[in-house]
Amino acid sequence: MSTPATPGWWVAGVSGLLCLWGCAHQPIRPNAESSRAALSLYMRGLMFERTSHLDEALDAYRQALEHDYQAPSLNVRLGATHVKLGQPEQALKYFNRALAIEPDHRDALRWVAMLQTSQGRLAEAIHAYERLLEQDPTDRFILSTLADLYVLDGRIEPAIALYQRLVREYGPSHQLHFNLGVLYGRLGDFSWAIAELSRALELMPDSIETRLALGLTYELNQQPEEALAHYEDAARLDPLNPRLYLHAARAAISQQRFADAVRYYQTALDLDPSELETIVGLVRLWMLRHEFEQAHRLLGQKLATLARATELYLLLGMLYQEVGAPVEAVRAFERAVAASRETSAQAQFYLGAQLERLGRKADARSRLRKALALDPNYADALNYLGYLDAEDGVNLREAKAMIERAVALDPENGAYLDSLGWVYFKLGDVQEAVTYLERAAQALATDPAVFDHLGDVYFTQGEVARAQGAWRKALELDASLEDIKRKLESSMSREATAVSSP
Repeated sequence: MSTPATPGWWVAGVSGLLCLWGCAHQPIRPNAESSRAALSLYMRGLMFERTSHLDEALDAYRQALEHDYQAPSLNVRLGATHVKLGQPEQALKYFNRALAIEPDHRDALRWVAMLQTSQGRLAEAIHAYERLLEQDPTDRFILSTLADLYVLDGRIEPAIALYQRLVREYGPSHQLHFNLGVLYGRLGDFSWAIAELSRALELMPDSIETRLALGLTYELNQQPEEALAHYEDAARLDPLNPRLYLHAARAAISQQRFADAVRYYQTALDLDPSELETIVGLVRLWMLRHEFEQAHRLLGQKLATLARATELYLLLGMLYQEVGAPVEAVRAFERAVAASRETSAQAQFYLGAQLERLGRKADARSRLRKALALDPNYADALNYLGYLDAEDGVNLREAKAMIERAVALDPENGAYLDSLGWVYFKLGDVQEAVTYLERAAQALATDPAVFDHLGDVYFTQGEVARAQGAWRKALELDASLEDIKRKLESSMSREATAVSSP
């Protein structure tokens, strides 16, 4: 998508625009206030400006302004010269003076619009370009630039309207349809996005950028087969681009075409052996397929050759977790911490979580607090430490505050909602506990721990039938949970005893 001019563009390219915007205008309006001296000084300033004697040009324009201070074009020339000198703030003062004299002065407005854009002042730039568009509703440059600025300002629908207007008034182009496709995608209107991007591809069939955008949009629209076709076409056009094979691998996994995904990952790795995303993707895929030996071999090779030890040791620890080797997982996470020189919040978190699984709760809490010291908004660490304290019934107010922060960072995360419901239960606020645990059960419909918690809360409320239903659901998900079996059997035994009692 095209973008507005940058500050560097101004320094390098401004001289070519100076005569385009203002040089042809006589600065001294033909009225009684105009003077031969002012006109002579203006012409002298132009000569100095065109021969790059900019300080002399400024001096001549200032003298001319003393003779005709009401001439907006003199202020424009002073501003333009300051732009050439790399002095945007001084330039803006003169352009604004010109606009104070003549609010619709076109050259002054153009300069203000462009300078505000180059300074990143989007609201002011947009306002100036909107005024220019009112003066000339068909100016292609203004329409296009204003559309780009709307995009930068997050105003997607007005940008779409301007791009559509450009298509109507100036005809279709690859870039306009591409821009429209991307913007419709940002609005979540994937059918329109696909239609616009397909039109862009018709106009430029060899555009890798458009094929990639179409692939991503088809993925978002839950059409992985179409996405993969575009990624494969893009890779044929640019066979040495490893990123295209990464996208293709992801789309292949969505279709459970695992052998194809492995092939794409390996091609990407051949092209860029150090790309961490490729290594992670391939290792995770092998773990998904329980091909642990392959994953372990690749990690061993990369640890011997790459400097990205922290990330690779983290991945190795996760692999050991998957194969049921908790002690080896701890060692891998410890190496990740050491490789990062104790500065990786993620490494501290994974080590803490693994230590907790081994029953080393004091060490786990220490590592989790170190993770939060490194990253106070690490939501997983906030939730894990809060839940750990809630389970043990300690520091409950602090635990609740930490879990609430995690929920604020990710409001729909089922694990966080479960933790918040559980800490409310521990604090004795059963009704709030039910509210959050029921939301958690909707978000985590395959997690037996959530239904176990929900059963406990229902039982405390005296809703035995609902408690039993929640516990049965937990056992459907994992029949090996003996504690839940005992709770269910105990509740049923009490019911039977109550019914048989006189």
